[in-house]
Amino acid sequence: MKRKTLILAACGSLLAISGVALAAGAVTVSQKGLAFSTANLTIEHGTVVTFSNDDTTSHNILVTGNGVNLNSGLQTPGMPFRVPFLKPGTYSVICGIHPKMKMTVTVN
Repeated sequence: MKRKTLILAACGSLLAISGVALAAGAVTVSQKGLAFSTANLTIEHGTVVTFSNDDTTSHNILVTGNGVNLNSGLQTPGMPFRVPFLKPGTYSVICGIHPKMKMTVTVN
């Protein structure tokens, strides 16, 4: 399976892309500057999303939707949190420490 990485950075600042669509495999979403690297992500079921804490502060990833309720616990800088999205549906992802950090994952 091909590994697809989504790290959106240019000249030290993050770019937010709305509606990024990727095939099943692996995707990385960066957390930096108290924000996710994308607000909306569309993937195929079976894709594993790695939430990479590239920030200088800790985060707490909460994933909910379609019967899923995951909590990363305290995610210190440099620590990844991997989530396999196995069922189609719409999932909400927020940071329990920084509630303005929000994103939506749509799984086909």
